[in-house]
Amino acid sequence: MSGTPSWLYYFLGVLMWSVAAYCLWEFVWSTSIHLRAGVDVEIAHIFMGIAMAGMFVPKWAFGPSAIWEIIFLALLIWFVVRSIQSVQSYGLHVPHQTIHAVMSFAMLLMYWFPGGSTAGVMSMSMSAHSARIDPGLAFVVAFILFGSAIFTIASPNRGATHFGTHGSMQDAGWDGAASTGAVRSAVAIQAVPDTRTTFALVGADATHVIMSVAMGFMLILMI
Repeated sequence: MSGTPSWLYYFLGVLMWSVAAYCLWEFVWSTSIHLRAGVDVEIAHIFMGIAMAGMFVPKWAFGPSAIWEIIFLALLIWFVVRSIQSVQSYGLHVPHQTIHAVMSFAMLLMYWFPGGSTAGVMSMSMSAHSARIDPGLAFVVAFILFGSAIFTIASPNRGATHFGTHGSMQDAGWDGAASTGAVRSAVAIQAVPDTRTTFALVGADATHVIMSVAMGFMLILMI
């Protein structure tokens, strides 16, 4: 990373904090009107944004590696279980939770193999890990993340990566009275289109694309 200008890392660090802040705002808004869909993704993006900011800018890092590893391992297990439940409920498909399981796994890789990564990652990792990540594994995970970013941009279903494309308004936690049409479901958005809902779905796509690209970039740098 020594050949890359330092301003780029500050820029990416600020982007990561911005993603975390936006998702925190979305989380507070969602819980205030009792909407359930996408809340787990928002929580995951908050943690990922904070952690990634510290990886790009060392002085913004805090906390021992073990705590962050526990957080992302818990998120990995959660999204794997949710993916299995989605397949059981709606049949064979690729659940939107799967990509978030991959993202959680990518975060774990950054802590498990800091040997070839940035000084920021090294400063966040207080463990004795020094091994370098397998290039093939890093490229595969980065390819999946970049692919997810491209899919999210190209998909006609806004918010699908964040909220999924299965379920109903009731599944999303919308009761028709809690908000003025602010539905948090890629399915229900067609039924209740409004400016606030559209903004939420576009914002969800934007945060996912930013996070996916930043993670893929970090994995490439670790090789």
